[in-house]
Amino acid sequence: MIRIKICGLRREEDVLGVNSFDINDAGFVFAKSPRQVSEEWAAELREKLRPDIDAVGVFVNEAPEKIIRLVKNGVIQKVQLHGDEDRAYIQSLKQNIDCPIVKAVRVRDEDSVQRAEGLGADLLLLDTYVKNVRGGSGQTFDLKHVPELDMPWYMAGGLTPENVADRLKERKPYGVDVSSGVETDGYKDMKKIEKFTAMVRAFEADRDRKEVMR
Repeated sequence: MIRIKICGLRREEDVLGVNSFDINDAGFVFAKSPRQVSEEWAAELREKLRPDIDAVGVFVNEAPEKIIRLVKNGVIQKVQLHGDEDRAYIQSLKQNIDCPIVKAVRVRDEDSVQRAEGLGADLLLLDTYVKNVRGGSGQTFDLKHVPELDMPWYMAGGLTPENVADRLKERKPYGVDVSSGVETDGYKDMKKIEKFTAMVRAFEADRDRKEVMR
């Protein structure tokens, strides 16, 4: 199954809306961003989120103590790192928390992805490189830069309901991550999320059917 992650949820209606769709992960952004949420508000949103959906905390060069606190308090079930976190930082986190750690990579070339694979995270999230932008640029990147990886990875970077199926034809990721591609005027659009989810699941069903017929 392709995991679907809707990132940047920040309103109660966002959470209540995605609860009705076949998604797996919901991203709460704790880094400075128009979508940033406080610890207290994220805890309230987590309570309203469907129990089987993992809440993913998105951080940039965050103090480890804050991440550890959010994990231990049950606010988030995955950690996503978008900054300059190195192997030592990730290993230190792993000594204090027991949940998957996702390292985001702004893809410049194949080497940038392979270097990230050695940082010790559990998963990668491959995003578009844009100077001085940590993520959420809404731009795609050339998937030819993605080598065969030994670890699971999320496909991000400019995904929309209109292009996600074509992007999935090029590579087979563990999951897909979308934020601005399912927004209207900077806010989550439930019709776009519904269409995005439907496109991913339709692609998946078609792929599985073809594999059975071989």
